[in-house]
Amino acid sequence: MNPILDLSLAKDLPCGSLVDLTAHTPGALRRPVREESCKALVFHRIGEPQSPPSAEEIAKLPNGVLPGGEGRDVEGVIRFFVGNPEGVATVTLDGSYDDKKPTIDKWTREGIPKEQSDKAFVPYTFLIEPDGTICQMLRLDLAGAHARGFNHSGFGIAFLGDFRFETPTEAQLDSGVAVSVALLRQLRLHVPPIKLYSHDEARAVIKQGPKECVGKHFPLEEFRHRIAEQCRK
Repeated sequence: MNPILDLSLAKDLPCGSLVDLTAHTPGALRRPVREESCKALVFHRIGEPQSPPSAEEIAKLPNGVLPGGEGRDVEGVIRFFVGNPEGVATVTLDGSYDDKKPTIDKWTREGIPKEQSDKAFVPYTFLIEPDGTICQMLRLDLAGAHARGFNHSGFGIAFLGDFRFETPTEAQLDSGVAVSVALLRQLRLHVPPIKLYSHDEARAVIKQGPKECVGKHFPLEEFRHRIAEQCRK
């Protein structure tokens, strides 16, 4: 398998340029080789909203708190997963958030051990910026850490933004369609049987509760339809 996406397989679909960031950390190159064939593409949101949400919107979130730290660009996302205690714990420790919380608190007080930060990486295969730029964060033959139950059998495609409060840009959606279509063609897969899941839908498959990911303002049904339509051509 070519470990880098061949974006030319999207043919004439509009999209941004592809940037190879698969060596963004040593940990990204140490991921295990995928042990299962692809069953799904899983779509995520990552990053802070462009405009601060209202107090009423924040009050509706779990615990009434707006998580942050990921920024609005790929550099901010890398810093979060490599240098923030919560981000490093997300990609280097097993278990639920509650299981990891004591360690996160300890790292916040004492610093992240070097052996943990050296293993850290951005857990999605692709990250799509608001201007449509496509950042490939992991090789196609390596497992991600984006959705329990789908790290070996699914590819994580994340869009920068918080779509609980804002809509993705047209450039992001165009690039998301192009990435999905090119990836499926490169792997010689079709929709169906390949599933196109939001993160919440992937979580539901293994009986986990929702996280409002990819978010209510992401036009998921239209987005899926665009991908499926291209796969039929």
